[in-house]
Amino acid sequence: MVADILQNYADRGVFRGFSRGNVRGGKATFKMQWHRDQLFEMILDVDKKTMHFPMVLPEVPARSPMDRQFKEFVESRHSKELPEHRRIDTRKARLKAGSRAGNTSVTMTVKGIDFDYGTRKLIHAVHEIYLTFLSDGRYFDYMVEVFDLDPDRF
Repeated sequence: MVADILQNYADRGVFRGFSRGNVRGGKATFKMQWHRDQLFEMILDVDKKTMHFPMVLPEVPARSPMDRQFKEFVESRHSKELPEHRRIDTRKARLKAGSRAGNTSVTMTVKGIDFDYGTRKLIHAVHEIYLTFLSDGRYFDYMVEVFDLDPDRF
């Protein structure tokens, strides 16, 4: 169950804060305080078989080099070049990147009913966005500006 998996991450300290929102019409919302102390919202839509983070990285201009590289990174999570434990099996789920009003998003679409698999892979993918995608040195200025990081301590 999605809520139980997210609660387990919270109990283990992956999230600094976690709450379950309302459930209406097959949709549930969850909020978590996570990377860079941002508040993330995840929307589960059981009918559409999707889990969606409407804002993963803020203030990324549409069609910018960073936006293109973000979408390429998200798509690369399906690559057979990744070790199996880090790869998203496209027979089970599909991860897609998007952008709206300067915010990047990710949506996991589950094939079948394996929401447990999709939830774990989605959380791992967002984690990798912050630990791998942002940390390769290309986005130092972005992280200082958007997340108000001290460049001398970063």
